[in-house]
Amino acid sequence: MAGKTKTEQTVRMKLDFPDFAQEFLRRNPVYRAHYHKVMSGKHARAQQEQEDMARRWGLSFSVFALPSGN
Repeated sequence: MAGKTKTEQTVRMKLDFPDFAQEFLRRNPVYRAHYHKVMSGKHARAQQEQEDMARRWGLSFSVFALPSGN
């Protein structure tokens, strides 16, 4: 891991699989463009399109998850 500090290496080793996957998507320009397209404008209210996007990228959400404030 040339060029990385010891702290950066330690943080990277502490990521579990979901954390790693989230970082991968966060940095992926194709995912970011797709997310922006689906979550903005007229698409923001189309739940089916949001679910299709999530499925395409391998995302899943617990049926027990509640919106914040509930």
